[in-house]
Amino acid sequence: MKALLICPAERSAVQFLAESTPLANLHICGKPLVAYWLEHLATQGAKEVRILATDRPEQVRALVGDGSRWGLQIEVSPELRELTTVEARNKYRKSEETSWLTEPNDTTVMDHFPGLPELPLFASYAGWFAAVQAWLPRVAKDNQLGAREIQPGVWVGLRARVAPSAELRAPCWIGANAIVGANTIIGPKTIIEDRAMVEATTEIAQSFVGPETFIGELTELKNSLAHGSVLINWSNTSCTTVPDAFLMCSLTKKSRKFKASHWIGRISALAVMILTAPFALIPLLKAKLRNQPSLRSLIAVRPQMANTLSTSETLVYYELADCSGWLRFWPQMWNIVKGDFAWVGNRPLSPFEVAELTNDFERLWLAAPIGLISLADAEGAADSFSDETRACASFYAVKANWRLDISILARTFVARTKRSLAALF
Repeated sequence: MKALLICPAERSAVQFLAESTPLANLHICGKPLVAYWLEHLATQGAKEVRILATDRPEQVRALVGDGSRWGLQIEVSPELRELTTVEARNKYRKSEETSWLTEPNDTTVMDHFPGLPELPLFASYAGWFAAVQAWLPRVAKDNQLGAREIQPGVWVGLRARVAPSAELRAPCWIGANAIVGANTIIGPKTIIEDRAMVEATTEIAQSFVGPETFIGELTELKNSLAHGSVLINWSNTSCTTVPDAFLMCSLTKKSRKFKASHWIGRISALAVMILTAPFALIPLLKAKLRNQPSLRSLIAVRPQMANTLSTSETLVYYELADCSGWLRFWPQMWNIVKGDFAWVGNRPLSPFEVAELTNDFERLWLAAPIGLISLADAEGAADSFSDETRACASFYAVKANWRLDISILARTFVARTKRSLAALF
């Protein structure tokens, strides 16, 4: 059996769904739409499938490959416009030496889920959400994605981390490698896609959170579709782009090269190091008098792209032994002078800690320069390797810019000043 699949092209009613990917590639419950159709055709006995793509056919081709994962032989054919089923059958019947389109349902437009033609996906945002909700039980029952039903109507994907204090209300789907923070309320009728991050004290109901989407603390989403920084209310079709990355943003990895610290940062670090040397001299002398080591040497893994992690690229840095507060990190200003550290970045990780990073989202920690001060410091994270700290590090790796750096420096300075004054009085 051979078949034609027609990718939906432009759909003005749901245009914002196709901003970053073709509609055929949209991920729903852990898989792209085209994958569901290829699985369906494979179970129906298809051997060869031709996919007709108008919108970004190269992305469709990159996703499906040669079809071997489904046991199919796939060819992606670009088209100037979306063909109807009749036009497609006529065109590809004539292009072959023998007619290979012989089945009555061998040509399909992928504008619905297999077996649910009565629920169109792209006629409206409300229709899209209703179709996804109807499809959810079928996906969960299929159990091909490794999801487990932790309570009736609540499914959690592989390596997803849900805080014990989170409340999950059925029906609800948490995708693979997703993170759900403490004291959150997820559901009912909610899907959190793969590698999404939902921070603590957040409430999401009757909504869809796309892959690699960050939802910030104290956020409330209802009747919404959240993709990156795009927020759509499916009930009234309103759409907005959220400007505050601390509320909502995309966590898609960026390709970036790591540059040495700017010369202004190096000079300022040297100046601060010289000015604060008398304070550092005190613990150094105490350690000398006690015949104890004054410095503690540590190993850090150098920054690198998150998808090419290697613990073999390391550097040595130091901190003052038996010293607390900011003074403990005084020797690390020399790392800024040398260009190994920056004033603001993610704190250094040892090779052991890097091995503890469990997914691509967490491994973004290393996709940013090593910093003397981090976003986690500004947020007041107490544990240097907690879930909150990992989320902050990944967020910074994606959204780092000079405005955020200044904000982190200012907030950390104010917080440490307050702590110092409180200790004195």
